[in-house]
Amino acid sequence: MEKQIFEDASIVAFLSLKQFKVTPQRNDTGKVVFSVEGENINQGLQDLYGNENIGALDFIKAMKAIRSSIFALKGGQR
Repeated sequence: MEKQIFEDASIVAFLSLKQFKVTPQRNDTGKVVFSVEGENINQGLQDLYGNENIGALDFIKAMKAIRSSIFALKGGQR
C-alpha cells in the first residue's frame, strides 16, 4: 500500500472521493498535513490534473470534512 503526505486540502478532498484513506496529522512544525494511503496514488493525481468530472456537491462535502479535521486538530493546540 502506498502512502504520501499532502498539505493541499483540495487535493486531499479529491483523493478522498477516489476512495483513498485520508488521515490528518501534525508535522514537526505543528502544521496540519494529510497522510493519504491506497493503491496507485499517482493515478489519482493524474485523474485530478486531467480534470476528471466529479460531482460538485460531492466535492464540497469532502472539502468540508477535510476542513473540519483541520479545525479539530488545531483546536487541540494551545
